[in-house]
Amino acid sequence: MGAEKADDIADLKRRAEAGDASAQYELGCRYHEGRGVPKDLKAAFDWYMRAAMQGHNSGLCDVGYCYRNGHGVGRDYAEALKYYRKACDQGCPTGAYWLGYAYEHGEGVGKDIARAIEYYELSARRGDSDAAGRLEALRKRQTGRE
Repeated sequence: MGAEKADDIADLKRRAEAGDASAQYELGCRYHEGRGVPKDLKAAFDWYMRAAMQGHNSGLCDVGYCYRNGHGVGRDYAEALKYYRKACDQGCPTGAYWLGYAYEHGEGVGKDIARAIEYYELSARRGDSDAAGRLEALRKRQTGRE
C-alpha cells in the first residue's frame, strides 16, 4: 500500500469517524473487500451499520446482506429483512429485490410467490435488471414454460 493510498484511507477514516454516512459506507466496503485495509467482516458490518443508522440506502442493504449471510454478525434472516424493508421504503431497488428473494425462497418469512413477484416488480420498476430476470423466471415457472 503506497503513501497516497494510506493517505486516502486515513482521510476516509477521518470523514467516517466524523459522521459522514457515505464515508462510513465506503469504509465498510473497504473492510469487506480488504481494499486498502485488512479484510475484516466485523469492521465492515460495524461501518455499514453506522451508515445505515443515518438512513444510507446502501448501508441499509449491506447490513441486511451481512445478516443474511452471517458476515461479521450472526446469520439472522428476520433481522436482514428489517434492513431490506427500510431501504425499500426509501425507494431503494436493491432492498425491494432482496425482499422479493426472501419471499421467493422463504428466508425469514413464509414462502409467498405472489409477494415475491410484487417486490420484484417494484425493484424492476426502479431499474434493477436482476429483479427483471427473477420476474421472468417466476412467470415462466408459473405458466410451466421453464
